[in-house]
Amino acid sequence: MELKSTEYFIMEHVPANLFRGIEAVGGRLYITNERVIFKPHSFNIQSKPLEISIQEIVNIEKRNTLLVVPNGMRISIKNGQEHKFVIWNRAKLIELIKDTKIKMNV
Repeated sequence: MELKSTEYFIMEHVPANLFRGIEAVGGRLYITNERVIFKPHSFNIQSKPLEISIQEIVNIEKRNTLLVVPNGMRISIKNGQEHKFVIWNRAKLIELIKDTKIKMNV
């Protein structure tokens, strides 16, 4: 994964699943000072990476998987799209992304 010249990792290799339709795509999350990046494992059917600019995030919140399991995170972006993840330590990750957004003054 290539970083931009102004970019650096804040957190790397966070195990995660990203919901794409009915498939929970397994992979890893990478948080930089500019982006949230999801890299799927190569054995998934849907193996395209996802990059979300920190500047594009309008909301990030906790969500429950299967309505009751407290391990989900939802990221909403300016164009109206929502990206739903399953992660451990979601509160820590949500705060990290929110703090990064505040530091960017966006």
